[in-house]
Amino acid sequence: MKLLKTDGIVIKKVDHSEADRALTLFTKNFGKININISGIRKSKKRHLNGADLFGISNFIFYKKDEHYILSSFELNETFFNLRKDLEKLNISFHILEILNSILVENETRTGLYKLLLNSFRFLDKNNKPTKDYLLLGYFLALLIKEEGIMFNIKDGLYFNIENSIIDNMPTSNKLTEIQKIITIHLFDEKINDIISLDPCIDDIINIILLLEDYMNYHLNLKINFKKYF
Repeated sequence: MKLLKTDGIVIKKVDHSEADRALTLFTKNFGKININISGIRKSKKRHLNGADLFGISNFIFYKKDEHYILSSFELNETFFNLRKDLEKLNISFHILEILNSILVENETRTGLYKLLLNSFRFLDKNNKPTKDYLLLGYFLALLIKEEGIMFNIKDGLYFNIENSIIDNMPTSNKLTEIQKIITIHLFDEKINDIISLDPCIDDIINIILLLEDYMNYHLNLKINFKKYF
């Protein structure tokens, strides 16, 4: 029996039976995997945060037939400030929902794994709500590039989701000038330039909603920011 070892973060949990828990992990070395832990909910050990959402842990497990069986785990990092703030928590839950929709089992996504950890670390330390929402917009922009569905940005303020372009042909999705500038900076990864504009949360939220509509259309998803706010 070969033991496998990797760092990972719990992105979904489902409690079942009297004490068991099914976990979906996003791991550094194996991508998205599903593991069942028997009897965990009867344990009183403090390290059990490692088997809860937002816990970064080192997992040791093995594969039997087509299933992963957990041998042990140790919590490496948790995010106490994130857990105490309702808005941060909702943004984090939404990020996990997005990942669960996009990730394919057993497909290693090292860059995306690093992005997730850095996002949670930022949310845990940041104390400005506008930047929390900006982080979500940045996360979506990088996902769109990672998934290879980038759209064109030309003259005009109309976002044609179906044809993957922002131009001057009227559609029901119209950006303001500031929203277009923010969108360009998000995809150019010029976050400090956005911060210097001192944007309002409503502008950032509108961009988030449009980017999600775009991803839902092109990736056949059902992610919904409004569900959490």
